Amino acid sequence: MSQAFTIIDVETTGGDPRKDRITEIAIYRYDGNEVIESFVSLINPEMPIPDFITRITGIDNDMVREAPRFYEIARKVVEITEDSIFVAHNARFDYSFIQKEFRRLGYRFSRKQLCTIKYSQKVFPGMRSYSLSKLCKSLEIKGEGWHRAEADVRATLDLFKKLQAEEQLNNEEDLLKIEIAYSKLPPNLPRQIVADLPEETGVYYFRDKNDSILYVGKSNNIRKRILSHFQGAYKARKTIRMIEQIYHISYEVTGSELVALLLENEEIKKYLPPFNRAQRRRKYKFGIYYQEEASGYISLYVDRFQEDSDPIAGHAGRRAAEAALERKGREFELCPKLYGAEKGPGRCFHHQLHLCKGACVEAEPAEAYNARVWKAIESLGYSRGNEQDFLIVGQGRHPLENSVVWVKSGTYQGYTFIETEYMDQPMESIIDMIPFKGEVPDVQRIIKGYIKRNPKEVVHIPYIPDPLS
Repeated sequence: MSQAFTIIDVETTGGDPRKDRITEIAIYRYDGNEVIESFVSLINPEMPIPDFITRITGIDNDMVREAPRFYEIARKVVEITEDSIFVAHNARFDYSFIQKEFRRLGYRFSRKQLCTIKYSQKVFPGMRSYSLSKLCKSLEIKGEGWHRAEADVRATLDLFKKLQAEEQLNNEEDLLKIEIAYSKLPPNLPRQIVADLPEETGVYYFRDKNDSILYVGKSNNIRKRILSHFQGAYKARKTIRMIEQIYHISYEVTGSELVALLLENEEIKKYLPPFNRAQRRRKYKFGIYYQEEASGYISLYVDRFQEDSDPIAGHAGRRAAEAALERKGREFELCPKLYGAEKGPGRCFHHQLHLCKGACVEAEPAEAYNARVWKAIESLGYSRGNEQDFLIVGQGRHPLENSVVWVKSGTYQGYTFIETEYMDQPMESIIDMIPFKGEVPDVQRIIKGYIKRNPKEVVHIPYIPDPLS
């Protein structure tokens, strides 16, 4: 019996399967010679369709109002895709939306996947663009009505046929079996789960027999990192205990290393997995703050963290916060009396040693002193001040997508994934697409370290006022 493929495309209300929904689906079941079954339907997403999505797809709220909801067509999706390989142009996008819809229904949808973007990159390397429309144009494949599900499925099928004609699909199964054979897999974990793991950047979850999370990890190659856990499984007693409890592995592909780091940190603090220790702390206890004194000088101080406050930086303990402030005070030649290291009247001890320029006795102009304070503040956090709001725009989950992380006035706001073709929208529209998350411990360390390694991904943006202020 020949291998069956299901060529699939979905249109959605946006680019994030966690909050967006499917508005249209098209599926062609292909046996290697011809399409033997098809299914096409609009879907009521049970949420408004944004105007900019309507401009791209042509699907508006009126068109889907009387359409079936996903649960009404779910059985058909399962039946038509059964025992087939899930094929899509940017398979991760379509697969993640369908998988999320099934999760909402309490069903685990699992199919082997084949992405025609990656397949095209292998067969036709060096193309100027791998978007479906441009790739089809370059390869002289007819297509029309882009961004409607059935039109995109027809084009993807024609592309898939052309790719198969150029090169037979590589069968990596034997190599994978050899690799797995050298790994001591958990006794309760099906080998096929490991075989299906992606070699992509993202976050992975070890789960027990009740589907509870045992461990959360991040890697630039999920499958290799997971196998490395098992290769060293019998070296540490703690690892042995974890390995014995693993019944399932799930994962979230991010494409972006930064988003993987942020998601890993977020999930550890949310679920408190028993085999994660280093990042379990959920809240800051102390923060570093600033205020302008009556004399016009800006002072820095450490205080207990408050949920409604806006600290420059958060720390687990008072000593850690004071130590960080002390280091920056020395680095930027700040007055110890203006960052809480000395008390009492008169000039500070540093002034006597010519390490302080005299802000404590108003010998240095406040404007000159405050300029150094602002540099210290920027160094303590990511940045401060409205002119320093920025996005970090990096790689997405596939070549036609970007990851976007938002930092506003030195405070992490959240992240999302946006299709590259949507990135030319006004900055306010892009920011509106980012669900708010807010800072938790370790976020500052993660973002500061990433910015230091990848400064070109930072995009400074004009001040956008808070509509509630």
